Amino acid sequence: MNNPWPASRPLARTTMPLALFDLDHTLLDGDSNCLWLEYLVEGAHLPPAILARQADHMERYAACRLDIADYLAFHLRLLDDRPLAEWEALRARFLTDVVAPRIPVAARAAVEAHRRLGHRLAIVTATHGFLADAIGGLLDLPVICPRGEQRDGRFTGHVPGPLCFGAGKIDCVEHWLAAAHPGTAPRERHFYSDSANDLPLLRAVSHPVVVNGDAHLTEVAHELGWPRLSWRAG
Repeated sequence: MNNPWPASRPLARTTMPLALFDLDHTLLDGDSNCLWLEYLVEGAHLPPAILARQADHMERYAACRLDIADYLAFHLRLLDDRPLAEWEALRARFLTDVVAPRIPVAARAAVEAHRRLGHRLAIVTATHGFLADAIGGLLDLPVICPRGEQRDGRFTGHVPGPLCFGAGKIDCVEHWLAAAHPGTAPRERHFYSDSANDLPLLRAVSHPVVVNGDAHLTEVAHELGWPRLSWRAG
């Protein structure tokens, strides 16, 4: 099989184990953005036509052709018509009603296993921080993700800084380590993900693990002998 991904530069190597987890379809049985929009449509906070636009983006994501900047702007602009405090109240109910029941027992167990081993832990995801940070809080995990710009208590739709997607996740992990744990660059790195979009980071770590893998990633994992797991809620 031809490799559609360019060679990624290796991550820096010293000591201190690190365990990284993708969010959607990995720690969460489902896609947080899709679930959030469905929740808002069901509550009449957004029009149903929004779901068709989301489906278009998801088709491009599955084909590894997603324009992540456009996708993030789409989601954040949906939140710019209300004060952030109003969205936070909705998000709290969303976490309780939708997200928490969709975190698989196996996902929680994997996180806790790494925690007991004393590993540094983090979620690394392209999901914007308004959702990702809150979900990370349910698992007591720091989150490496894009964060929308805010002005006067509202989102502007703009995402400053590097975008945590595809090969960009490697740089975002390095920036996070430099800021949160200066002077450390773990040699032993685990990364759990479901998506072929994450192949650059999976190829860059010492311990790639495929969870609920899509068709292309499952094929790559089979060829390279990577572990393949299934984490499902319920």
